[in-house]
Amino acid sequence: MNLRNRRIDMEWQLLEALADANRMMFASLTRSENEFRVDMRESPAWVGGIHERKIETAHLLRYVYPRYYPSLPLEGYFVRPISHVNVDLMTGFVCLWQDYRPAQTIVDAILITRAIMAGEVANLDLAHRMQQDAALELEEPHTLPLTPLTLPPACRPLLSQQHAGRRRLTSELDTQVPRENKRAISNPE
Repeated sequence: MNLRNRRIDMEWQLLEALADANRMMFASLTRSENEFRVDMRESPAWVGGIHERKIETAHLLRYVYPRYYPSLPLEGYFVRPISHVNVDLMTGFVCLWQDYRPAQTIVDAILITRAIMAGEVANLDLAHRMQQDAALELEEPHTLPLTPLTLPPACRPLLSQQHAGRRRLTSELDTQVPRENKRAISNPE
């Protein structure tokens, strides 16, 4: 078994552990050769155009592992795109990584995805903007309430450092029951 396949197996184990600790938020998980499908609940996000926007809490996501993973990052897609500056309305692609590192895992991707869904983070760099109308809406804060995830010890995210352009997500990882903490809104520089 090569490095890529071993790593994807490890990613699946991390995702299963995260889902087991958060049964109310993960309705189902499906694995294929290069893709995980995650049916996420209790995770609010804005959907629809400017005039018919509404909040939905159930979302089907695809996390795709490219041929050269982990040298190249996994990709996230909303099956039904949400309204966010970093989500492509045609493909559902969500820009998860500003400064990807191969040590980042599916847990990091889930935490970033949820922060994007709740409107808590946005990468305003022109190269990462996919919905210009959503970028204009960021001038008026509209973060949505987000129930924190319980993070099992095996699911410690790498996102504990701060980088320019987007403040990274962090988790308070105590020895009891770690939970996802509040994430900071991006630095618009």
